[in-house]
Amino acid sequence: MSKLTRASAYPFTGGQPPLPPSGHRTVPSQDDIIGFYRTHERVGWSLTQFLDIPWTEIEVERLSPADVQVVETTMLVESNNPDYVANLIAYFAADQDVCDFIMMWGIEEWKHYYALRDYLTKVRTAIAAKGRGALDAGEQGRLLTIEASVRSTLGEDVSAVRDASTENWGLPAHYLPAQIVASTTVQEFVTAEFYRNHARHTREPVLARIETLLAKDETRHEMFYEQKTKDCLETDPALMPMVIDSLKEFGMPGAYLLDDYGARREAMEQAAFPTLADKKRAFVRLFSKMTRVIGRDNAMRVFTEGNYLSDGVDDPSGKKMKPELITRLLTRRLG
Repeated sequence: MSKLTRASAYPFTGGQPPLPPSGHRTVPSQDDIIGFYRTHERVGWSLTQFLDIPWTEIEVERLSPADVQVVETTMLVESNNPDYVANLIAYFAADQDVCDFIMMWGIEEWKHYYALRDYLTKVRTAIAAKGRGALDAGEQGRLLTIEASVRSTLGEDVSAVRDASTENWGLPAHYLPAQIVASTTVQEFVTAEFYRNHARHTREPVLARIETLLAKDETRHEMFYEQKTKDCLETDPALMPMVIDSLKEFGMPGAYLLDDYGARREAMEQAAFPTLADKKRAFVRLFSKMTRVIGRDNAMRVFTEGNYLSDGVDDPSGKKMKPELITRLLTRRLG
């Protein structure tokens, strides 16, 4: 199902020798685990609250086809949570603290999948009910397009994603723990930013509420991973060049799981970041995050030397971000 495979995904670290499993440890800190669990209990939201929302509260007339594609794509990527958890637990088997965190992280990510899947199911029901009323041809066509897409996603695509994951996705066996947590920091940050921004732009209130909560969860996740990355680098500064290399080949999981990810990504970015100012602001925030983790000069290297524009895959066109472009984005007043 996927265009990308593991074999082609490591242009900067492919020659790096792997550690033995006993070396897959971060810097231990039970305080971090307990701290995360305390916030997990304090700010955790009720999935039941959303499962109990009747389909009649979904304002399908305010949904755009792009909104539905956003929910479908994020739901499909979140559906692969069992593989994410299994891979991380297997990799960090020697790190009790990280394994404890992954168990909490996994249940929160499962809630994301199920909230989005339940939402799509209710959208389908609401469209069917609305379609029985008097609608003009344009609205009827819009709803039929959305309903067909939802039906396909719920019926076939989740199983296809799991199959693609078995074939094409997995933690790089040669990555060091610092590289894993650094890459995951960026992944969770990008996901949080996407949910938060799309929640601001969608006109459907229930979807906005769900995405706002998902964004808060993802922010707590990336903050945990960021601290782990900083701890690793503080303990062993010699890891920095390898962390930089791993970030140069960063790509979102969807690129390895969905065969039409390129088109989906373009539509999702337009839905969440519709204006030039939105896009600039998103990049500035991502660059700032990278700077907090590895420093400004190293962040500049990641974006100018790496494969940020091609989802981590070595781009034969040689398309890279220019330092002067990044400087303009960071210094120019945003409209």
